[in-house]
Amino acid sequence: MILKRTAAVLMAVAMMFGTAAATGSNIINAAAAQDRNGVCSYTYIDVRKDADKNSAAKGWLDGGDAVSILGEKYDSNGTLWYKIQFELLVGYVPADSISVSGSQSADNSSDFESYLDSQAFPESYRIYLRDLHKQHPNWIFKAQHVGIDWDTAVSEETVVGRNLVHNGAPDSWKSRAKGAYDPNTDSWYQLDTGWVAASDGIIKYYLDPRNFLSENYIFMFENLSYDPSVHTRDGVEAILRGTFMDGGYTCPDTGEWFSYADTFMEAAEVSGVSPYHLASRCRNEQGVYGAPQSLGTVAGYENYFNFFDVGAYATSSMTAGQMAARYATNYNDSYMLPWTNQYRSIVGGSIFLGNGYITKDQDTLYLQKFDMTDGGNGYFAHQYMTCVFGQANEAVSLLKAYSDEVLDSAMEFKIPVYNNMPSTRCPKPDSESDNNDYLSSLSISGVTISPAFNSYTDSYTAKVSADTDSINVSAEASSSTSDVYGTGEIALKDGKNTIEISCVSPAGTTRVYKITVSKASKSKKTAVNKTTLKYDINGDGKVNITDIVVVMAHISGKKLMLSANEKNADIDGNGRVNVTDAMLVIRFVKCKI
Repeated sequence: MILKRTAAVLMAVAMMFGTAAATGSNIINAAAAQDRNGVCSYTYIDVRKDADKNSAAKGWLDGGDAVSILGEKYDSNGTLWYKIQFELLVGYVPADSISVSGSQSADNSSDFESYLDSQAFPESYRIYLRDLHKQHPNWIFKAQHVGIDWDTAVSEETVVGRNLVHNGAPDSWKSRAKGAYDPNTDSWYQLDTGWVAASDGIIKYYLDPRNFLSENYIFMFENLSYDPSVHTRDGVEAILRGTFMDGGYTCPDTGEWFSYADTFMEAAEVSGVSPYHLASRCRNEQGVYGAPQSLGTVAGYENYFNFFDVGAYATSSMTAGQMAARYATNYNDSYMLPWTNQYRSIVGGSIFLGNGYITKDQDTLYLQKFDMTDGGNGYFAHQYMTCVFGQANEAVSLLKAYSDEVLDSAMEFKIPVYNNMPSTRCPKPDSESDNNDYLSSLSISGVTISPAFNSYTDSYTAKVSADTDSINVSAEASSSTSDVYGTGEIALKDGKNTIEISCVSPAGTTRVYKITVSKASKSKKTAVNKTTLKYDINGDGKVNITDIVVVMAHISGKKLMLSANEKNADIDGNGRVNVTDAMLVIRFVKCKI
């Protein structure tokens, strides 16, 4: 497997390769590349060992990855390559795959740096914003400090069902949490037709705004209000081109004909929402060829339309598409319901979108996907779509819709910043790797753990006797390619022992199981109160009037004591039990001695 980030132990080797390249043929022009940085402008590009497309790949760059340019080199065809460094990865990529930002001192004005300071953007954002500023100096970037801790946001967004990926996505993109995955059948539950729960790793990737501070994706942070000086019919047509909405339609109930582009422009005027956003959203929700709820073909709900998938969620008895068509049958004049034709669905749905999201401070694609503002309806749950990457797809569509003239204007972008974010952006899970970090078995030899083992249960208890000095822990991973740590013979101390067993998947995810083993303390002989035992004639552990009766009966000859009791009754230790001993017992009972 090719690793994107080279292990630290190999860094010296990579540097050696870099040095060798500089002394070979086609010498690198280091002076030309001095103090230059750049950002990968391709969605994906292999980083190669040498400046040759047939050279071995050492790793890869994703779109938006910030790199240092170490040098230049031409291949045999005259194509320019850059020698780049991304974290520990050093190698060559075609020069046209890197958007060069030049030296920071030369290309980033002090005014822009001061502006970034005023917005309190973390440095991990600035490296990407500087490059965007160079490309589009009129763009305005505003830091939206949401006031939410990063770990809290991740915890809320990883609730099963809140974010989905298509069933054909790489395994590392799919969640194996309880309710999302069945370890017994090694299969995922379909939470909507063809869609399963997204993994923590892919959710973190799309949740981290720093991954999308590039020209291709920045529009997920664009303000979505309608601006007639910016948004044009031609732009809408560009978004709809090649889809089922390229052209027009006939309303099944009225027989009227409309063009889709004109309908979206009218919807924007009525709702105040960007027509580019409306058209992109419908394209993303309904697909290139349309879905039954946008074609009016849902069985039992024929000729009812729902272009924005309002109210679309899967239940135990209905698919999300069926629920969307069912919603279209409601009556609500505010939203032009019922949606008995395409026009009513698009215009009425845009009003719903404007009232339901834009006016509730969810005025960017990002905030509509990830509800990180309280517009009077709380946080996290008011999210327009479940597709974890939907906002990224729509952002690309928006970029394609804008003319060069529009892109040169003062466009505003609101970029969320969380508290306590990771120092570097969250990586996209390796699509070639398995993220199964569950155990299929966990046991202690000769010892019962409680509760009984279950892959989804990560905390157990066990008890062992005082003479157990060590235990043998066994565990097996659900995936044959995952590694298990923390098993084998483990020494115990008296009291509680916390044993951690880790399962690490090839994708790098880790799940920790804990067993708390309680070891009984070795019994210690209790100090004996010799004085008390001395007067305990009958050996019942108590000194009371019964002991007086026993010794007096023995002295009078009415009832002789057993030899063991007689020994206890010889208080003065003279070898005989007599009246003196009886008086000593009486005085003890009366607390006179």
